[in-house]
Formats: sequence, C-alpha cells, structure tokens
Amino acid sequence: MLALVVAVLATGTAVFALAWLLLQSAFGKTPIQRRLATLRQFTVRKETAPDPPLRRLLAAQGRRVERRPGLHTLAERSAPLLDRLGGSLRPGEWLVVRLYAALGVMLLLGLLLTPVLGLLGLPAGFFGANAVLRSRIRRRERVFADELPGALQLMISSLRSGFTLHQSVEASVRDDPGPVASELRRALSETRISGEFEDALERIGERMHSAEMIWLVMALRLQREVGGSLVEVMQTTADTMKERAYLMRQVRSLSGEGRVSAYTLGAMPFMAAGGLWVVRPEYLRPMFHQPAGIAMIAAALVMMGIGVVWLRAVVKVEV
Repeated sequence: MLALVVAVLATGTAVFALAWLLLQSAFGKTPIQRRLATLRQFTVRKETAPDPPLRRLLAAQGRRVERRPGLHTLAERSAPLLDRLGGSLRPGEWLVVRLYAALGVMLLLGLLLTPVLGLLGLPAGFFGANAVLRSRIRRRERVFADELPGALQLMISSLRSGFTLHQSVEASVRDDPGPVASELRRALSETRISGEFEDALERIGERMHSAEMIWLVMALRLQREVGGSLVEVMQTTADTMKERAYLMRQVRSLSGEGRVSAYTLGAMPFMAAGGLWVVRPEYLRPMFHQPAGIAMIAAALVMMGIGVVWLRAVVKVEV
C-alpha cells in the first residue's frame, strides 16, 4: 500500500514537471515577465548582511527591558540623547549597555583594588557610559557642522539646474552616509508624512545644536514671505557658513595646545599609578586599604575634577 502511494505521488510530480516544461517552451513568458526579468539584470542589488550575534542578543535583552514598566521609564530618559546620535540604539538596548558597563567596571575595580572600591564602579560605569555617549554626540555634531556647507553647495547646484528644493535635497543626500545626509533624509520623511519642510529643518537644528541650520531655516522663511531668488539666499547662507567654519577651525587649531595639555595633565596621575601598580603594588596598597589613603584619593579626584573644569573653560572659545 505504501509503495502504491509513493508511486502515485512520483508519477503525479513527473507529469506536472513535464507539463510545466512543455507550456514554458511553447508559450514562454508574458511581456510583463520578460520586462521584469530584463530589469532585474540591470538592477543593483544591495544585500544586507544579517546582524551579528551580539547585536541580536542586545536587541532581545532590550525588548525584555521595554516590557517592564519601571525599566522602560528609566530607559526612556536616554531617548533624547539617542535621538541626537541618530537612533542607532533603542532606549532599552542602551540601558542594557549601561548595566553591563556598570558591572564590568565594578568587577575590574574589585579585582585590581578592593571589593569596597569595586562597588564605586557601579555608578561610575552606569553614568560613565552616558559620558561616552555625549562625547560621541559632540563628535557627530562637529562632523555635521563641517559637512553642512558642502551639502548646501550641492543643493545650490541642483537648484541652478532647475530642481525644486525637495528634489535638490534628495539629490544631495541620496548616497551619502554622513550625519547631514541622514538628518536631511529624516526631514524629508517627516515632510512626506505631515508638516512643513522648514519646521523639519528647524528640528534638525535643535537636535544637532546647529546655529547654521537655524540660520538656513530663517533664510528660507524670509525668502518665502518676501520673495526673491532662492539660489542667492542659499548661496549667501552657504558663504556665511564657510567663513564661520573656517574661523572655528582656526580657533580650534590655536587652542589645540591647551587641550593637549589638559589631556596630558589629566592622564599623568592614572598612568603613573598604573605603572607603580604593575612594578611595586605593595607601594600603593596602603592608599586603597587605609582610611588616610582613601581620603587622599578622594581629595585628589575632587581637585582633578576642578582642574578639568577650569581647563575646559580656558580652552573653550565660542565663535
């Protein structure tokens, strides 16, 4: 009986395959199918690689965090910072990263120093992760400010070629992976859903802390209300941005010596302590086990924090 069923299935499959081949050879593809097959030959296929295992694990743990109301509320506090970074991480995922950073710093300090000082690694790692995030945001904002005049110049060239404002923005950010292109693409997406393009650009300026983008929005709104050549308005704005960027780079180069001195003075105590810990650990052990040594370390950290704030105020020049 089983052999008869297998034989019937095999015969049916063979008949179906033979009939399909005969119909394919006799009639071929329809005109639409032939056109689609031709287009697929000349289409650039972007194959997206699967996420790494650690990234998938982080996403799964982030979803677990978001399902818990208390942790979800705590994670949402970092949403504005992650939004300024470009939205590469969800708030729940970032909370998981901060928790792992806190545990890692606690274990490191506990192994290198003492278990009591290791407990200080919990707040240090938890809040230090946000400090690293803010540093990445500032770096992204600097890249945005440097790339904005060039992107604006591309838009001006497209406008002179006869494109509309939206078409010129799309043409200038189509294949650019930088922060300016990603933010402008987001503005275009917001405009397609609802709202004005100038309002979306203004949100970019507020999100990226970019005075240049605010000026561009003001220029676009004035041009809409008063009239005139949009190309000339944007060209004047682009020239102003270029001069300001040049001045900022010049100030940054002149203040580079002070920043390097601040980094060197801040790193010297830790490097010296690390070297002594490797060569003569018994020389530094009383600093971490006796009350007087712990008080001296706390006083040194407080004075170093005051010095860092003072040096940052000295080398920071507003343009």
